[in-house]
Amino acid sequence: MNSKFEEMQKRLHHIGNLNNYIEQLIDKVPGNLISEKQRRKLVDAITDDEDLNDLLEGLKNPRPPRFVLVGRTGVGKSSLINAMSGKYLAEVSDVEIGTKEARRFTYEADGQVYFEVIDTRGIGESETFDTKAEDELAGVIREFRPDALLFLQKATERAHIDKDVLVTKQLMEKAGGDLPLIAILTHIDELNPSRIKEPDRYPEDKLKLIAEKAHQLERIFSEYGLTATAILPVSSYIEWGTDSDGEHQNPEISFDGRKGIEELLDFLEDSLDVRAAIHLGLTVRLNRVAARIAERFIRIFSALSATVALSPIIASDIAVLLTLQSMLMMIIAYLSGRELEFKTARDLLISLGGIGATGFTLRMVAQQGTKFANLVFPGAGSALSATIASGGTYAIGKAAVAYYLRGVPRNQLEQVVKDAQDEFREEKKSH
Repeated sequence: MNSKFEEMQKRLHHIGNLNNYIEQLIDKVPGNLISEKQRRKLVDAITDDEDLNDLLEGLKNPRPPRFVLVGRTGVGKSSLINAMSGKYLAEVSDVEIGTKEARRFTYEADGQVYFEVIDTRGIGESETFDTKAEDELAGVIREFRPDALLFLQKATERAHIDKDVLVTKQLMEKAGGDLPLIAILTHIDELNPSRIKEPDRYPEDKLKLIAEKAHQLERIFSEYGLTATAILPVSSYIEWGTDSDGEHQNPEISFDGRKGIEELLDFLEDSLDVRAAIHLGLTVRLNRVAARIAERFIRIFSALSATVALSPIIASDIAVLLTLQSMLMMIIAYLSGRELEFKTARDLLISLGGIGATGFTLRMVAQQGTKFANLVFPGAGSALSATIASGGTYAIGKAAVAYYLRGVPRNQLEQVVKDAQDEFREEKKSH
């Protein structure tokens, strides 16, 4: 087993075990740092955050995304699935599903199921696809309970689109009208000039042609009264080499001509059931799931820091703030596959480009100015301190994400902090 795979497995374990880790982390906080009341408040803040709870619930029971693929032979269904995963997946036929008009597959690699798919095997191509076959297929789709229907159309072809759209509309109506429909324009790399496969080298004429093809598909959908949740042009073009052992069982990418796949994955992650979205992220974009979870914790701990800052006891105020920021850093480090002790996290707060020191210096300056501020605007000093404490924690969280999840070197974290503080101030102004 290679070290990269071992690291991924460790991170998967950490993310899946996050609930338990947080409980243990809160229990480990020394009683002289936060009171029992503050400890309960921390637990309540985490357990009451609906978005975070949805994410954590998804981590408990993730499941592969389920898609129905509609498209003619040669439209690039398997290529799209491989492009989405970034792996050469094994297409494993599942049990018979009761209709010859479709087959059910799982796409797998390294013992992990990435996607569950019903391939409609080119509906619209066969003249024998009648109302009875339509009803059978619709029943299979309802039983499959897919997350989305992916309508695939080759960018280089115009014939038969009308018929395929009409058949898809009828199928959608019978299978359930609320099923998200995503239209995917495939093989955009084959549009002229087709010799240019590097996405960042697409000339203006090619980009314009891609946009025209997307608008054309949108018009046909509109003419037939069918609404696509999104119309996304993509290239799934990948050249596969050998794997790291020189074998061909798990080939690595030797040339990557993918375009539009990241946008498709973004859209799917935002649209899928949270359990399917988590699974998609864990298998395809591990850092994205970790960053998404980290973002919720940054929001929670920043809000808690603001309430701590309203305390009139400066010494205990600083101790609690330091504890919260240490915990936030420990959680984000854990999401990256690392485990920090409290002392390491606290030392790191100071050492990472002066992040901790800067935040606390500002905090103390704010406290010193409280008496003067309160003479002019009663309560203004505390409000100012709360904003600074909250903003400092927000910046620390962003720096931890940059350092642990994005691999930003320490000497660049000072700029990350400044940018995060600016971002925090802008958010405050807009609210």
